[in-house]
Amino acid sequence: MLLRKIVLPLIIISMTGILGASNCPAAGSPVSKKELETTVKQIFETRARAIITGADPAPVLACYDTGARLGRWALAHEEHKLNFVQQWAKKRGLRFIEAKPSIHITWFRVRGDTAEFIVHQTLQLGYVYPKDPAVNRFGIGTRHWMELVKRDGKWLIRKDFYTDGLGDDTLVPKPTPADGAACIGAVVKSSPAKNYSPGIFDREGAARYADKYAGLAWGAGNNHKYNPRYRDLNGNGGDCTNFVSQCLGDQEGGRLPMDGTWYYRYDRNGGSGSRAWVQTEAFASWLLYSGHARRIARGTFPELNQPGVKFPRGAVRELQKGDVIGYEEKGRIEHFAIVVGTDSRGYPVVDAHTVDRYHCPWDMGWDKKTVFHLFRINDGSQQLSRARKEKLGISRRTYPP
Repeated sequence: MLLRKIVLPLIIISMTGILGASNCPAAGSPVSKKELETTVKQIFETRARAIITGADPAPVLACYDTGARLGRWALAHEEHKLNFVQQWAKKRGLRFIEAKPSIHITWFRVRGDTAEFIVHQTLQLGYVYPKDPAVNRFGIGTRHWMELVKRDGKWLIRKDFYTDGLGDDTLVPKPTPADGAACIGAVVKSSPAKNYSPGIFDREGAARYADKYAGLAWGAGNNHKYNPRYRDLNGNGGDCTNFVSQCLGDQEGGRLPMDGTWYYRYDRNGGSGSRAWVQTEAFASWLLYSGHARRIARGTFPELNQPGVKFPRGAVRELQKGDVIGYEEKGRIEHFAIVVGTDSRGYPVVDAHTVDRYHCPWDMGWDKKTVFHLFRINDGSQQLSRARKEKLGISRRTYPP
């Protein structure tokens, strides 16, 4: 993900301020960490409840300091996000029935009637399809830089910078979900990945790696931490491509061999990846020209979701575990995610970084104009010739223990 997406103060979602009865807890003086944690927990629980299909959004929108510019921006941010989520669910033909947050305050400072802090949220969401008893659960992880101010004995949000993948992981300030149901016709699951010999791409291994290191997202392993063998690039342009490269190439993951273009240099300080390893456009070019992948389709959501002559189930349903999706906006690929399976109706789900995702519907958070690139990773059935490998500078490099 490119630097401009991270540094943009994460454009903000709102609903017309309804400042009647507030769910914001009363502020005491002096403020203890326990009181702050209780206040923040209530704010995030109120936000989560507003995601449930049919819920009243008014309580979550009543906790903002609308007398301050950044407070109004934060309110606008939340409103647009909630609008996006509800529109997306309606268009995909499903209902959200679960939303359970957990939070961790990593730093805070209180000065008089103002509290500033950094909070990490791990959010579990669940949705269902009509006449389908299965609850499909996925996770989102968010990092918030917040400021609360005490007004008339209540805590109000004056500042909240974050992106969460539920409606603003895009260069479009107010994204609108594309039209189209998630489930089209009879449910047809993708064929399971075959077992290939060591040294050839391991689809199951790539998906397991993604699930283990999906960071703050609910459902992720490793105590919600990234793999420490790799540098975290969230503050340096975004970690999405670095993460997908790890999933494909790590010994614990897909085990694709590094080459002279796509590689990671390990050292005790975290190492560094090549441009093709960490940068979206360079990674896309490497996928296409290394012989390790092919782009099976490119297009908008309706183009890839609808059945056609070439793809009777829709192109996106041809993806298998370990395949990757590129997200293009304004002529450039801005993001990558890895496919880790499907939901109960055969809809592909992905893991990702920067906005941490675990088994998230593949198009969640993206605008109707987003162009998607579907990459099929070659899993061993098609091998590069020795001459082509030499031309591309591909070597069978091994990974350090």
